[in-house]
Amino acid sequence: MEELMQKNLKVLEKQFPGICEIIEEKKAELLKKEQLILEEETAFTGERILAVKKAGRRLYLAGRRDPKAHPINQISVLGKIVPYAPIFILGMGNIHYLEEVLGQTEKNVVVLLYEPLFSVFYKQLGQIDFGKLFGKQTVALVVEGINEDGLENMVGAMLFGDKIPVMKYFVLPNYVELCGKQVSWFLEVLAKKSRQYYMGLGTRRLFSPYQAENFYHNVGYLQTGYKAFQLLGKIPSNVPAFVVSAGPSLNKNIKELKRAKGKSFIIAVDTAVKPLLKAGVEPDMFATLDGAKPLKLLEMEQAKSIPLLTQVTAAHKIMDYHTGKKFFYDEGYKYVRGLFEMNGKKLEGFPVGGSVATLAFSLVCHLGIRKVIFVGQDLAYTDNKSHADGTFQDKMPEENTERFIRVPGNYVDELPTLSNLNEYREWFEKYIEWWSAGHEVEFINATEGGARIEGTTLMPLAEVIDRECSEEVDVRSCIDGLEPVFSVEEQEKINNYFRDTPQKAHEIVSLAREGKKIYRQLDKLCRKGAVDKQAYAKVLKRVKRNRKKIEGNPNYELMQESMVEAEQIIRSGQYFERETIEGEGIELARQGQKYMELLEECADIVEQVAKETVGKAGLETE
Repeated sequence: MEELMQKNLKVLEKQFPGICEIIEEKKAELLKKEQLILEEETAFTGERILAVKKAGRRLYLAGRRDPKAHPINQISVLGKIVPYAPIFILGMGNIHYLEEVLGQTEKNVVVLLYEPLFSVFYKQLGQIDFGKLFGKQTVALVVEGINEDGLENMVGAMLFGDKIPVMKYFVLPNYVELCGKQVSWFLEVLAKKSRQYYMGLGTRRLFSPYQAENFYHNVGYLQTGYKAFQLLGKIPSNVPAFVVSAGPSLNKNIKELKRAKGKSFIIAVDTAVKPLLKAGVEPDMFATLDGAKPLKLLEMEQAKSIPLLTQVTAAHKIMDYHTGKKFFYDEGYKYVRGLFEMNGKKLEGFPVGGSVATLAFSLVCHLGIRKVIFVGQDLAYTDNKSHADGTFQDKMPEENTERFIRVPGNYVDELPTLSNLNEYREWFEKYIEWWSAGHEVEFINATEGGARIEGTTLMPLAEVIDRECSEEVDVRSCIDGLEPVFSVEEQEKINNYFRDTPQKAHEIVSLAREGKKIYRQLDKLCRKGAVDKQAYAKVLKRVKRNRKKIEGNPNYELMQESMVEAEQIIRSGQYFERETIEGEGIELARQGQKYMELLEECADIVEQVAKETVGKAGLETE
């Protein structure tokens, strides 16, 4: 036993450098803390199995009759493990789960094994040969008390993109009884990463119909607009910045912000603009990014001229209504970057976090401001309300929050919230930790209610203003003095670029039609029977060339977002292998033809939208 344990420790040290030192340092403490009574038995098949004595019961970690039967059956029920699928196993009390997974899969499958009971892990060090398990394929090992802090990051790395629909997970027998808290945490980590993926997918599905219309309608504003980073050095970094959101707590202290005006930089989210203006507070800037945000939330004459932080896919009705300076950042669109590159310029980007509040906050950080204050950033249903009064309704109603999740509060132990709001809360916490490591900045939470944001100092708004707002500053003059990014000559070059857009979109229509023909040829080739491999490879090269031309078109990215559902179907299918090259080719042809049909349809719509918007650029002056 001792010899095998030392051999296993060497295997672990090679795979996970430094782990042996941690095990040696913590083993006595962890074994004493758990105080598990572990006993060995022999199964009917002659194999050793582990059992735990708890409250007069004997809890087996593997089947007494046949330890291999349960993993074989469960894996069979969950279905085929496809190539590149991420696999998660909780518990190593029955090591046959891991053995069976490794035996059924190829080397490209990545497995994470989480053992929440250190006692079980330590016992198995002297019972099983880790070299046979960790030497063949990629197996990440997480042991409670040793390296569980890294589990969430590992799960996130394994569940990137479209891997979530093909993942598998197993919770071994009796672990719920023995360590229910750790099992719940493990499953919540998997659920959280899955929610983030599907929430992003759902958001894209929700807004994709608006994307093309908003994009080509709004991109013209970039021509005479401004870059967010033009504010760097113009907004004094020694004055405090108030990031004002529309949480229900805003009603408690909104009038205090009058005293901060002219002595700070006040940036509000779009939903907070109306309540602020009605309270006699005009923010120095507001932010909007939602592609479907209703205009009525901002429909006040005074709101029109307030400087705006935004993006090209924001709701075009709001962009048209707004007459003031518009500030943009890089969202990653090749089409937009082309405007800047043709004029030898660059549009900078920065992390935005996915919500209008995280966008406003991130900008403030990147402007180098050293005092950042949250107001109305509840991220929860304070008093069971979703927003401040005067946002969506004059008096916001109370809602039934019984089934909501609970999070720590600023002034109460806990309060209800939604999973997406909690995701944003965690984003703020991580961003604050990251930003604080490299910058001298203080984050203050003056939200008089709401959820706790770690890394902030809790303080009433009146006290913050008394302490921080001492110097006069005319932010409006700072912003008014800025010139548009592009000169008149550069704007004319952009007009030519705009007018060429419908033709560029039509090129994708033509390429999609060509792509359908290629895939039909592939289908025909594979249905003949024995496939000519040389001919097969030749068709695949044509597929790649066609796809490369499509992806090189500056309008393609937007079309890709508009076709998110089709893209998801095709991408999730790429991990399922067919038995023969013929079957694989027929399935590839089926997916490809469907994709090209949808692309042609989408490109045709984009072409028409572009004709009615950027295609007319500058024509009214000619």
